[in-house]
Amino acid sequence: MPRKKPRIDRLVVFRWGLATLFAFALITQARLQVVDRRATLDKAEATHRFTMERKEVAKRGSILSADGKAMAEDDDTYSLVVQFDEVPESDGFFVDLSAATGIPASEFSQLAATGVVSRTWSQPMTPAQQKAVQAVKNRWRANGVSISPSGQRTYPLGPAASCIVGISSRTSKLGLEKSFNSLLSGKDGHTTGLVDRGGAFLPMRLTKDSVPKTNGKDVELTIDSELQTLATASIKQAVESNHAERGVVIVYDPHTGDLLAMANWPSFDPTGKGTDASTVVSDFNPNTMSRLEPGSMFKTLTLAKALDMGAIDTHWKGYCAGQFTVGKKVIHCSHGAHHDVDITKVIAESCNVSAASWALRIGRTEYFKYLDQLDVLSQPNIGLPNEKEGWFSRNDPAEQLQLANLGFGQAINVTPVRLASAFAMIGNGGVRMEPRLIRRVGNEARPPVSKGQMIKAETASEVMGCMEAVIQTDIGTGKTLRIPGYRMAGKTGTAQRIGKGKSGYVANFVGFVPAPNPKVMILVMVENPTGGKYYGADVAGPVFGIMARATIRRLGIAPTEPISPADLKAATKPAAEVLPTKPGAMVPNSDKTTKSDKAYESDKTHKSNKSHRTYPADEVKPRQLTQPRKATRATKAHKVHTRRPVVEANDGPPDNRPSSTRGRGRHPVPAQDRDNRD
Repeated sequence: MPRKKPRIDRLVVFRWGLATLFAFALITQARLQVVDRRATLDKAEATHRFTMERKEVAKRGSILSADGKAMAEDDDTYSLVVQFDEVPESDGFFVDLSAATGIPASEFSQLAATGVVSRTWSQPMTPAQQKAVQAVKNRWRANGVSISPSGQRTYPLGPAASCIVGISSRTSKLGLEKSFNSLLSGKDGHTTGLVDRGGAFLPMRLTKDSVPKTNGKDVELTIDSELQTLATASIKQAVESNHAERGVVIVYDPHTGDLLAMANWPSFDPTGKGTDASTVVSDFNPNTMSRLEPGSMFKTLTLAKALDMGAIDTHWKGYCAGQFTVGKKVIHCSHGAHHDVDITKVIAESCNVSAASWALRIGRTEYFKYLDQLDVLSQPNIGLPNEKEGWFSRNDPAEQLQLANLGFGQAINVTPVRLASAFAMIGNGGVRMEPRLIRRVGNEARPPVSKGQMIKAETASEVMGCMEAVIQTDIGTGKTLRIPGYRMAGKTGTAQRIGKGKSGYVANFVGFVPAPNPKVMILVMVENPTGGKYYGADVAGPVFGIMARATIRRLGIAPTEPISPADLKAATKPAAEVLPTKPGAMVPNSDKTTKSDKAYESDKTHKSNKSHRTYPADEVKPRQLTQPRKATRATKAHKVHTRRPVVEANDGPPDNRPSSTRGRGRHPVPAQDRDNRD
């Protein structure tokens, strides 16, 4: 039989053939990518087919609040630019680009046909569209297509922070966006080199002139976003309801100098909504740019210096007949005679006569040194543009009259931030901290700065006790501002606006929450209220009350004395329940509105309960409640006396010269017109 031929296994042949092809491809690629790699890349580079140049746009840094909320940041959108002389003149390309961008293909075609060289589409594109455009660019090798961040900034807090943050646009920069522009903006880069089929640059084939981008640095502030928003809403309500020119409110940490809130009204919308193109946007921030008269609030600083240098002591007693003559001028107490007074009653009832006599005892030289130590006349130096210095004439010819007026906060104009720093040292054991707005820039922390001991800790404690009487006693000018369970300290002030073309008053209030070891100091100043009320307690006091409750809730401040659950709930009400508002007003996290006249009715019910207040065993009672000497002073206010005003011989001779002008272009102001009202 003939022998059969062996069968050829086709599957085996196929497998060997496939293996041979793979081996050949592997050898070819190895030769191409390893042996001849440089020559291959050189050829690709010479043709420029796979070479691309891309501008790397730096991301602008964000401005952040202390609680991590964005106050200014770039939005996550992009703009499209097409250079028509560097893209394919193909309907297919335009259709592909249209699908990625949503812009009609006919629009691209018409622009190319009419000879337009370049066109930018400013409408923002999403990140998904940005990726799709990049893919089209790579597929068609269209170097004339570029996408870049739109550069549009978002400002989540809106008008509540615009006078701090400012704005950044192609035409202007304001606020921190201006003063920190070089750090926020970073530096653009560019990349040139070979790309793969997916459009990614080959790391080893970048040209030497490629420069990486440097993103801008984030700037972290000390501002708490919730307190800032509520502070703006509360000062807005105060300004509008009292028909005032403007107002400010500062929430200040006396132990660090941190500005937890720094609000003002009027403000502006950084988005430009509701304004026409001709509107000039101003970042005028009265916290750092207005020079205001502190008024009777300044009496606390006068008392602190007089006690600290021994010009008076804690047992000082005086008599107020309602007016005080310095030379030929007369200083008045706006509410008439206070009769027998001690240091507590002077602060609680705000006696101008006594404060003027204390200033005369201190003397010009020592008081001027004190002003320099407190640094109240310097620029705030917190990082905002156009900060202003305070104003005070050291060459006033009516020296004694000027000094007497200085004792109760006239004859001097100070920016609110500098004033806040001076007052806050009373709540920090006499140590003054520089005001701090910037907590961190990039990775660089900016720590608190102490300016040292201004007054002794014992003196600060004495002054704080006197300020408690303003709120915690029935004789105090701030008695309606009590919060059950919390001992607070404060001082009202109502100063006349002095100067050419000025009239009206500045209504002020400064206070500490709580009085023992204060966590915050709150300063409120409302300029030129014309709605009928102008006393500090009536106009600025309610704003203090709102912010006191807000800080108790926000910072978790514990009560300083026994409190019922109902009172504790009332003391920590949400913003919408304590803020007097009108429909449409700014209220954080709420749409509720209330009537302003009813906002503080609950406080008024406590004004007659002082004698029944109790304190924990481990708490130190207020000075006026623990010492019989101080507890009985209030009763003496109702007696009628005929003694002369107290002006000790060592106060210095009265000055008979006329009062000087207060600065260039200002008119002489008689002392009797410099009443300080509370």
